[in-house]
Amino acid sequence: MNTEKEFPQEITFKVICKNLPYTKDIIHNACGEHATEITITQKESARSTFISYTITATFSTPEHIDRLCNAIAHIEGFITMF
Repeated sequence: MNTEKEFPQEITFKVICKNLPYTKDIIHNACGEHATEITITQKESARSTFISYTITATFSTPEHIDRLCNAIAHIEGFITMF
């Protein structure tokens, strides 16, 4: 059985960060370097301390996914990604 995924592939994941004014722009720029067909939605926490970003994008290789995840993990205010 072949368990390898075919690429390009659309993937959705969630990123939680501190609520800083420039985070969405940084995430969008990082996505633009590693993916296509990018959609980013956001939802603030009840006290506006944190923001949850849902990112859906098309990746051409697994390496592009790894590079984007690494770039996002280094953004100021980053908390978690799943």
